Amino acid sequence: MAGIYNFNFEKLPKNVLGQPCVQALKNSPLPLGLKLEGFNFIKRNILEDCNRVPPRCLKAHLVKKAQNLGFGEKEMKSVKSLFRAKIGFQGYYLDNGKLKKV
Repeated sequence: MAGIYNFNFEKLPKNVLGQPCVQALKNSPLPLGLKLEGFNFIKRNILEDCNRVPPRCLKAHLVKKAQNLGFGEKEMKSVKSLFRAKIGFQGYYLDNGKLKKV
C-alpha cells in the first residue's frame, strides 16, 4: 500500500515548494489520500507565467474532495483552516484549465 502514496513534494519547483499553501499541505496531518489529491492538483496547476500554484483553487479542490469523501464537520474545519486563503472564486475554481464548482 505504501507504493500508492509515492509522491515527493521536493520534486516540485522551488517557487511552488516555498509557497505557504504547499508547505501547509506537505506538513499537514490530512489523510494520505487527500494529500495525494492535493499534490496531484499542484502538479497539474502550476501557472506558467509565475511558476506558482493558485492557493484559492488548491483550497477549493481540497474542500470539494473532502466533501466527496464524506468528511465530518471537524475534519472539514481542519481542511478549511489548513492555510490562509479563500475557497475558490465565487463558488468556482480552475483545475487544469477547466472551471469547476466547489
